[in-house]
Amino acid sequence: MKNISSILSILVIFVFFGCGNKNESVKEEVVIPVEVAIVKRAQLNNILQFVGNIEGKDQVQIYSKVTGKLIEYKIRERGDVKKKDIVALIDRDITGSKFEPAPVQAPISGVVVKTYFDQGDSVNSQMPIAVIANMDEAKIKIEIPEVDYPIVKLGQRAEIVIDAYANKKFIGKISKLSALIDSNTRTATAEISIKNNKHMLIPGMYARVKLFAGGHSGLVVPRDAILKLPGTGVYYCFMVEENKAKKVVLQLGAAEKNLQEIKQGLKKGDAVILSGQGILKTGIKVEIKNNIKEG
Repeated sequence: MKNISSILSILVIFVFFGCGNKNESVKEEVVIPVEVAIVKRAQLNNILQFVGNIEGKDQVQIYSKVTGKLIEYKIRERGDVKKKDIVALIDRDITGSKFEPAPVQAPISGVVVKTYFDQGDSVNSQMPIAVIANMDEAKIKIEIPEVDYPIVKLGQRAEIVIDAYANKKFIGKISKLSALIDSNTRTATAEISIKNNKHMLIPGMYARVKLFAGGHSGLVVPRDAILKLPGTGVYYCFMVEENKAKKVVLQLGAAEKNLQEIKQGLKKGDAVILSGQGILKTGIKVEIKNNIKEG
């Protein structure tokens, strides 16, 4: 009986520990549900970005032809002026002689946008006394980098945003384009013209410019798929390959609305992951849960 009891005890211990080891060895592999989009080819705008200052279409500084003292401005700032109107009078500063006040005339029609002196101030032929601008049309001068010069053409459309009117976009076009590239700066000067009938655009205002310089075909994905390594300029995404996540380093191109051009790293038809990237690593199993969206 003692032998039978001992055998039964050993069997119970074996079954208990044997079953426990079997249960511990069974582990389910984690599968992450994801949404994906398919890399596709699309037509993209070539969008170049610049900053600059608003100027009047025709904008000139005017000077006194004589040395003397300012008697008065005949037309003050914001005043309309026609070509050859007298803008200011100068008292010639010549000891022992008396002259009629010397007039300073407007060389163009427009608006007096700036005056520099007060009554009685000394002026000479090297110092501008005022600025006149044609405000019915504004312009912005920009510098086109040599690498972008081949795609910039006369007549191309530009969107202009001014800090003072943050919710409004002004539309202009390339009206002048230099045929010379500066050998020091490697840039060419271009000019954007903008209609300014209400005179909302004031000379000196800071402008941000988007220039639409034609288009090209490229591979695109939704911008939600793109991630950036913190503190670097390295961009990447996760794609699905054989039901597993795979990290891919990317070279980016143009961005337009919610689409990002991919220059290198993906090919047409690849499935890029749009959600849950924060917990993914290369090799983790994934399951596509959405109706596949085109990129």
